[in-house]
Amino acid sequence: MFATSLTKPHEAFGFAKPIGRRLPQGIVAWNIGLLSLTVVCCVAYVVQVNLASAKNYALRDMQTKIDGLKTETMNMQDKIVTLSSMQSLNARAEQLGFAPIDKLEFVNPAAKTTALAR
Repeated sequence: MFATSLTKPHEAFGFAKPIGRRLPQGIVAWNIGLLSLTVVCCVAYVVQVNLASAKNYALRDMQTKIDGLKTETMNMQDKIVTLSSMQSLNARAEQLGFAPIDKLEFVNPAAKTTALAR
């Protein structure tokens, strides 16, 4: 476009001088700007990495707590199963002085029998 119209790019955009010459000390100002932008980006990267690693440590601590609670839950469930087994219930009944059952009798609710008080 510029070669065919024979105008300089800064004149096509309406500037009297090129942008590099309008800044104080031209190329030095551009280099300072790029250097400061690079430093800002590097600092932002370091901050983000530090925040991510802090969250990673917190996540790892929570995962350790979850694993501990799962182990504790499994131990409690095992204890519940052990204490609620028939052998354990029979042993505790004997300790409390209950007599063992010799003959079992069941009630049939479908027989429609009624008990009368006398």
